[in-house]
Amino acid sequence: NQKILDLLYLYQNELLLIELKAVPFYKDIIFQINDYYNELLKLQIKSKIIKTKINKIILTTQASEEQIDLCKKEDIRLIKYDLENILTDYYESFKELSAFLKIQPAARGVTRLYLIKSTLSLLSHGKTFCEICRIENLSPNTIRNRLAVADLIGLIDRKSENNGNYFLTNLGKRLLKLNDNISQETFNEKQFDCISNFVQENPFFSQITFSIMSVVDVIFILSKAEYPVKYKEFQDFFVRSLGKDKTWKKPQARLTGTYHFVNYADELGFIQRIHNKVFLTPKGIRALLTFQLNRTIRLINARH
Repeated sequence: NQKILDLLYLYQNELLLIELKAVPFYKDIIFQINDYYNELLKLQIKSKIIKTKINKIILTTQASEEQIDLCKKEDIRLIKYDLENILTDYYESFKELSAFLKIQPAARGVTRLYLIKSTLSLLSHGKTFCEICRIENLSPNTIRNRLAVADLIGLIDRKSENNGNYFLTNLGKRLLKLNDNISQETFNEKQFDCISNFVQENPFFSQITFSIMSVVDVIFILSKAEYPVKYKEFQDFFVRSLGKDKTWKKPQARLTGTYHFVNYADELGFIQRIHNKVFLTPKGIRALLTFQLNRTIRLINARH
């Protein structure tokens, strides 16, 4: 029968034969590790592995002093470890590799995506930040928020070599070309589709694209218990799922932060909010499948 040992490491000039158990110590582990040890000795005789000292180590979640002494008699080092700490450390390490797990949105922004249209139009005509503020008769903070949102959905960029000025990206230029001049106040259907396609294809581009898709994801998760999903239940779960329950402590912050992203997802056709309930649209379900696939791929890649 083929035998598969848990871990075998070469450390300096010695081999470490490690039997890792996520359970308390039991006596049969001694027979198991000794069996592996004897197999390794045979391989050493056949020159199939390095000929050096083999240290036998057992890791378990619980072990008494008597069990530790019993292992010593078998020339085995028995080590007790804290499973909770191991799993926590593993997750923190994994989290560092998975950038999207650390994405957290800000409560500031615009209430509706269409509000950035007039600002983008002025920007396309070469207007500066100060000129845009004056023409739109809005405060610098309001215009700054609009440009920040446009930046986070890939419509504009700002680079130092351009004297710090904002400029339209290729996506932003394509978006404005889709304008039909019917309304200067809001985006038309093709323009919303242009943005929604970008969000769907690039869910980890920024905190906004990720949060928009998280709206869809959270509704789907909660729908398993009840559908349509009550907005209050969605809001509470959404805030926690994005790790904002500690920073969005005040009800107004939770209300504002959730409201923005729900509006964005609604405008882009992923969801529908009707009264105090939220629904997934067919477009939202298709986007959700793409989001879940991309997330799975990122999680797998983070392990390598």
